[in-house]
Amino acid sequence: MQLLVCALAALANVGQSAGSAPVQDHGSPAGQEVPASLPQHDQIVVTGRRGAADMAPEIELNADEIDALGAYDIGEVIQRTVQSNALGDDPVVIVNGQRVANPGVFSRFPSDALVRVEVLPRGAGAQYGGDSSRRVLNIVLQRRFKSRDGQFDAQAPAAGGMSSLSGDIRQGAISGNSTTQFGIRAARDTALLGAERSQYLEDHPGHEAVSLRPSVQTMDANLALTRALGRWSSSLNIQGQVRSDRAISLSGGEPIESRHSTRNLLVIGGLSGSLLGWSLQASLTGQLSASSQSGLADTASRQQSLATAMSANRRIFNLPAGPVTVNLTMRASLSRTSILGAGPIRAFSARDLSLGGTVSLPLWRTPSPGNGSAIERLLGSMSATFGGTLRQTDAGQGKGLSAGLIWMPMTRLRLIGNWSTSIDSVPDAQRFAPAYYGAPITVFDFVTGESAQVLPILGGTPDLLPPRFDRIALSASAGPFSPWNLTGSVSLQRSNAVNGIGSLPEVTPELEAAFPARFTRDAGGRLTTIDRRPINFRSARAESLASNLSITFPLGGAKPGTLRIAINHNLQLRNLTMIHAGLPEMDRLVGDGGGVPRHQLDVQMDGRDGPWGVNLAARWRSAYRVRRDTGRDGPEDLLVSAIGTVDLKFSYALARTIRPSHDGATPRRAAGMQFGLDIDNLFDTRPSARLGRGSPAPGYGRDDQDPVGRTIRLTIRNRF
Repeated sequence: MQLLVCALAALANVGQSAGSAPVQDHGSPAGQEVPASLPQHDQIVVTGRRGAADMAPEIELNADEIDALGAYDIGEVIQRTVQSNALGDDPVVIVNGQRVANPGVFSRFPSDALVRVEVLPRGAGAQYGGDSSRRVLNIVLQRRFKSRDGQFDAQAPAAGGMSSLSGDIRQGAISGNSTTQFGIRAARDTALLGAERSQYLEDHPGHEAVSLRPSVQTMDANLALTRALGRWSSSLNIQGQVRSDRAISLSGGEPIESRHSTRNLLVIGGLSGSLLGWSLQASLTGQLSASSQSGLADTASRQQSLATAMSANRRIFNLPAGPVTVNLTMRASLSRTSILGAGPIRAFSARDLSLGGTVSLPLWRTPSPGNGSAIERLLGSMSATFGGTLRQTDAGQGKGLSAGLIWMPMTRLRLIGNWSTSIDSVPDAQRFAPAYYGAPITVFDFVTGESAQVLPILGGTPDLLPPRFDRIALSASAGPFSPWNLTGSVSLQRSNAVNGIGSLPEVTPELEAAFPARFTRDAGGRLTTIDRRPINFRSARAESLASNLSITFPLGGAKPGTLRIAINHNLQLRNLTMIHAGLPEMDRLVGDGGGVPRHQLDVQMDGRDGPWGVNLAARWRSAYRVRRDTGRDGPEDLLVSAIGTVDLKFSYALARTIRPSHDGATPRRAAGMQFGLDIDNLFDTRPSARLGRGSPAPGYGRDDQDPVGRTIRLTIRNRF
């Protein structure tokens, strides 16, 4: 029997190297992959892996690759996977190959509670409750898992000044479909004052007491439960957080202390199961929050919200190319915000109801080996998705349409096109969040030609209009190839927005003239505050080209390891914005209306060899110009230099590493300690700029934009 299993594994490896996709079966208890086709005389029963999704993954992280991330919990694994593979801001997360009401209920489990992470092919979102443009992550949990962990962090800048301390303790257990997780975290960051940066004081005399970074104290706790109810599964997630910030700024030349505090309680209940052939998910979310600020302004606010969401999907009938799948969604929410200040209490209520649906339609599929004509084999497989949404809110009505086309001319090549148009609702936080002063920031004032430390006004804008978006995306992805799992993708995206929501960019004379109420100056003309609360932009058009490449190298030796490298590049092809009807359209790539870099490059490397781990993240963006006057370069323009930063992390585990059992039940890590050394901004690079005439730009001294610089963090983790 053991010989037969080894033979099957060898055949699977050969099949994958030759370009055939693995076939997966949800009923298999073992982590096996087999070739998509076998000779007719090989009468072998084919089984797949537990927790596999309905389609083979485009990218997969196995146990070694997950451990190489050095992540503390599943939430960090998801975040790192999304970043390194450029999956976008809102991927669909499924668990053990299935949609669940609240995947966040698993995010605080240790990373070694995962067996693997699968990134599904582009276009899979339509089969899992989203549209075809959303990516899908499948996290596969161990069948049985139990741990009690703690972590302690101490961090400080290499230049001294502030310090950060944090502690975390948690306990979790998984037994089949039942899980329990509880955790408490506390953190404290001391303030960084102007007196602690000598070069900053040379540029800004008299700012000794000013907070370059505020002091912050945070404490949060969470409880997460899932339980099996026959063929259904229930979940409960309770999260609470208390946070307080303290900053000192100058007002009229005198230091003023400002305090800001928030308290938040979030409860999410979920239910998942099947009924009459439908896969159903439902959740109910309640949230209570309160915030207050004292010092520069005395305000307080309270918010209550209640939301329910339901989704359903099923295969409704079969076509020759495969099943037609329908997804239906519904979300309804009600919120109320009360703002208390010097005057009477102001109260705002918001209601939101949205309905949506998508249909996945297979057009044709690749015939099985030995069948079909040469043209049919050349065409490969193709499917289409169509979707629509209807939304009713207090801010107005919304609607949307979307369509996607997925073509696979061969097993490991996918070509995808997506189109969508929508009128979105305005999030409650952007409408009703109370106004408050943020931490002081240093800006270059184009009006005076000097730098100024200003207080940003943050919060919501009640009269925001619903934005409209039109998007088109064309993408191609290929892989995985070779035993190194080489994958690559390229995506061209175009978007047009009307009434898009954003904040004012740089402080130019043109913008200040168009929005005079957003800028406050003292009697001497010095800028003191900028209102950065959101506004509607009249229009915005953008085009970008994004590419991604990832490869994994296995490391041999007595204790096998792995090294994974991911490279992401984003090229801005066009970025045009019209902020106000009285202003011209601004080309941000040449510097109008606040410039933006044309190139951004991210490289991530994660490796582990036995007890040693290393993680490197390098980021680079190109130089760009910020024009003082729209439409022409000038000597008072701001030329922001290119910048690259490198973060480096080393870790060492005293705990012995255990290989998982065949069913993924044995933890990979035994009791013991892990030590980590993180160096952020390894080369201590800081943002810099000069004026168009060549002189150094005020507000871009060494400690102006980034007074923290290189930081060193020591981490101790222990499994009890």
